Amino acid sequence: MAERVASFLELEPKDIDVRAPFQHYGLDSMEQLRIIGELETLLQRELDETLLRQHPTIEAVAEHLARPTAAGR
Repeated sequence: MAERVASFLELEPKDIDVRAPFQHYGLDSMEQLRIIGELETLLQRELDETLLRQHPTIEAVAEHLARPTAAGR
């Protein structure tokens, strides 16, 4: 995910702090939706369009996505 955020911002992934809020990087709502869309494709599952607002850092999103889903139990 850090790689995707970095590419949107034209930065190197090493320059992305996974604990910094997405707002810190100035990602607008369209960029956030594109990131969510890419995650949906990668993970082959539907994600809430408010994912990055509900979990405002890369670290928080990763922790959320790593949790078992109700369907997976």
